[in-house]
Order: sequence, then C-alpha cells, then structure tokens
Amino acid sequence: MGSLGGFCLASGAVAQPASRPPRVAAIDWAAAESLLALGIEPVAVANTGLYRQWSTEPQLPSAVADLGMPEEPNLERLLALRPDLILISGWQVALRQTLARIAPVQVFSVFESNRTPLNNALAAMRTLAREFGAEEVAAAFESRLAHGFEQSRKRLQVTRRPTVLLAVLLTDGMRITIYGKGSLLGDVLDRLGLENAWMGAMPVFGRITIGIERLLELPDFWLLYMDQGHRTQVALQRLQANSIWRALPAVAAARVRPIAAVWPFAGAPTGLRFAGIVTDAMSGGGAGHG
Repeated sequence: MGSLGGFCLASGAVAQPASRPPRVAAIDWAAAESLLALGIEPVAVANTGLYRQWSTEPQLPSAVADLGMPEEPNLERLLALRPDLILISGWQVALRQTLARIAPVQVFSVFESNRTPLNNALAAMRTLAREFGAEEVAAAFESRLAHGFEQSRKRLQVTRRPTVLLAVLLTDGMRITIYGKGSLLGDVLDRLGLENAWMGAMPVFGRITIGIERLLELPDFWLLYMDQGHRTQVALQRLQANSIWRALPAVAAARVRPIAAVWPFAGAPTGLRFAGIVTDAMSGGGAGHG
C-alpha cells in the first residue's frame, strides 16, 4: 500500500484529502486499538461488543459501527460506510481480494516469522502515523510505553530473573494454554526482565495448549493465569482435585495468581496495559493461592 497522507495509493485509488478525518475500517483488533491510540476513530470494527470486553483502553466510542465476525465481516454494511481504507491482520489475507472491491486494503502485521510482535506492532503503528500525519502522537505514545516499562521494571526491582508462566486455565482441569516466544504477552515478560518458564517450541502466535503434567518438567515458576470469570472458576475447582496440580511447587508455595484477561493477539496499547497487570501481580498487587 502507498501513502495515505494526502494521498494517492499504490493501487491507484485516491484517498480522501486531509480536510476531514480519515474513514478507516479495522477488521483487525490490533489495528483498531492502534488507531485509537493515534487519535483516529475508526468508522467500523469487527465484533465491537466482544472488542469492548477484551480491550478497555483506549475505549472504543459508541458510534463505531459493528462489522460482525472478523473472519466474515458484513460486506454490505462495510460498503455503505464508504471507508477510505480497510485494515486487516496477517491471518485475514484471504479476505483481501474481496475487501479491495470496497476500499484499499492494508495489512496491520503483528505476528510474523521474526517472532517480535511488540516491536512489529509499534512499527505498524508508526506506518499508520506517517500515513495520517500523526507522527507526534505516535512518538508520544512510544515515550509513554517506554516510561511505563521502565517504571514497571523499577517496581519489580528485578535483581534476578524470576521465572513466570503465563496461562489460561481450561475447564477440563487437565490442560492449560500457555504463552511463550512469539506471543505479545511473552514479549512483555521479556521487556519487564522476567523469564518465561516455557522455552519449548511454539507456533507463530506463541501460544500452545499442554497437559498440566508437562508443568512438572519446568523449573520452578510463578504462575499467572488470566481470569476469565466462570470458566476460570470451573477450571480451578477441577484443578484443585487433580493430584498433579497440587504437586506443583508453585501451587504448594502459593505462587499462583490471577490477572486480568487481555486479548493476546492485540497491539502495543494492550502490551503496555499488560505490563502494568503483570507488575501489579508480581509486586504484591494480589494474593497468591494454590
């Protein structure tokens, strides 16, 4: 895609001049929150109701139209909104040809083979900022992010690298989903100076589901699990009846803590928020349990 600053695209489509706010539709949530962080209100976002449950900062304005499911957006509604640009993620490229009949399409790429999603998300934000003349806003956000991570590291007072496992507890009480290298959440751990307990192979999104017996193979760790309400409570009840779970040193030593759930496939704004969540949990901001 070419530049959108004032603005003739590589596709030959002419975008709206800078005299009015750009009309950008975000099928990808990482793109949506990045637009908001740049002060650009998207005209439409996929599944706005669920987005608001997962992404609370920056808040999505009520006027933003709902495009339905991200894998099958409402094309009629999108066409009626007459966007200047449509943003998708890498996993949505199969939609590109169809969406390009409505407006120019740009990929907001976070999860790539280089397995550095936080850096990728920041780079994608900078690209949008250049296209929409929001470079100063982007620079201010990056300064805030850098300061936020610096303050978190100071709060953690990391003299050694505590080992942490980030997880979602599954309701069968036998498996958990964990986040490692290549995930946004794993990137956050690394920037905080915390070591990820899971160093095994990971798919491109940095997420894998394993049986809890695999946890016995890992070095001692803190377990931070994302609290998803009723589902998590069911999982905990079943895990507490599981002898393997009870045998874990982290469980016996009450180094198991709930943390607020975030969308793990998001962008830099979620990365900054998650840094604060982890820091609160690791610096005594919540009671541990087994």
